[in-house]
Amino acid sequence: MSETLARVRNLEQFIEKHGDDALISRSIAKMLSYKIQQYKEEIRKLDKDLGKFERAHRMESPEFFAAFMDGRLGDDLDLVEWSALYQMRRRLVDKKDELQNV
Repeated sequence: MSETLARVRNLEQFIEKHGDDALISRSIAKMLSYKIQQYKEEIRKLDKDLGKFERAHRMESPEFFAAFMDGRLGDDLDLVEWSALYQMRRRLVDKKDELQNV
């Protein structure tokens, strides 16, 4: 991570010194778009997995997660897995949303 951050800082200094560069700007936009697409695909896969739990338990994931965190559902292995998948999805959505706002 520190290597990437150093490159970004060097790039920032380069742009400040020499002005905006269309090629660099397009390249960055494409990289961000690519990463956003990856997140969307991972989210779609998680949605498919979450849907199986939702159908089996007749409960939406946000409702399940609130009840699970409150300790109202127990700690069966399938519930722990459902919780983990739901948390993974939430983190990916947060990352995707953050990149979309860059």
